[in-house]
Amino acid sequence: MNALQTMYDAVAAADPRVTDPLATVSRSGANTVLSLSVLITGDEAVSTQTLSAVLRAARDSSIPFDQLDLNARSAANSEQILDLTPASKGLPADANVLAVDGGVTLMRAGLEKIGG
Repeated sequence: MNALQTMYDAVAAADPRVTDPLATVSRSGANTVLSLSVLITGDEAVSTQTLSAVLRAARDSSIPFDQLDLNARSAANSEQILDLTPASKGLPADANVLAVDGGVTLMRAGLEKIGG
């Protein structure tokens, strides 16, 4: 099994609402960037608990990266981008989360601040 598939399995298992993870790894300057997208089931807003679980699963994967870009869409309507900003407010302040267009961006050092 390749590293991406192993990460997909871990991300999907991180929270029952998370499905269909998809990722790419690319370079941006000196950084290796993991861009991760997930589908979220249900009508409730994404919680800090769900966001933390997904971030930890990606962080703990065997994929080497410096930066994680995460976005989420509704499983019922994949055109609908879910805003992760409210959930990110519950993450540790020293994680240095950057909210971008409803998604979140964290550097590896920030991901290490998320317990679990």
